[in-house]
Amino acid sequence: MILEAKTIFKTYQGVNTELTVLDNINFQVVKGERLSIVGPSGSGKTTLLGLCAGLDNPTSGTLTLGGESISSMTENEKAELRNRKVGFIFQNFQLLPTLTALENVMIPLELQGRSKGASDKAKDLLERVGLSGRHHHYPSQLSGGEQQRVSLARAFSNDPEILFADEPTGNLDEETGLIVENLLFDLNKEMQTTLVIVTHDLELANKTDRIIKLKGGKIISDQSVKATSSI
Repeated sequence: MILEAKTIFKTYQGVNTELTVLDNINFQVVKGERLSIVGPSGSGKTTLLGLCAGLDNPTSGTLTLGGESISSMTENEKAELRNRKVGFIFQNFQLLPTLTALENVMIPLELQGRSKGASDKAKDLLERVGLSGRHHHYPSQLSGGEQQRVSLARAFSNDPEILFADEPTGNLDEETGLIVENLLFDLNKEMQTTLVIVTHDLELANKTDRIIKLKGGKIISDQSVKATSSI
């Protein structure tokens, strides 16, 4: 087991009201599993992903990531854990605009203190996502699909045990989204990384091993699925 959520609640306090975003969430993810989290807008998907990745704290409950309890960690301890074990892909790419594609992919390696060989590894990953001629281009010089492929290369650069993807194809057209999707699954299979995806795309979700459905901050179903196409 690489990820476990136990009785997770997340609430926000208003002036006269309390908003419950996540309500008694419980699930486990085993190493190497590919999990999708789906549900309507406002169901708590992205909030749950952020909690699991240690980007935010639950109001109550416990989260265990890679055998370590992140619920009781300091922010510095969580940041160090993410550097060691976690990769991220975001809907809006979140590339640093003043760095080239190559430099963006190198960031996680440099944060790990692995500067030696970082450039070669970043070049290899960029080539594997079809961007061998874009090493020295800045994000503003790349299309949305190219930026997401840089983000994909960056997510795998630190050899993560688990990768969190928040709507990885949400800002892309159908054709470009399919390219990114296939690259994601190819790299995931090759590196045997656990994958947790938040998505509105049911076709994408059905290519994972399991789907958790959220509604109103609650898990309404948690089922294994068969991939509808070969990955």
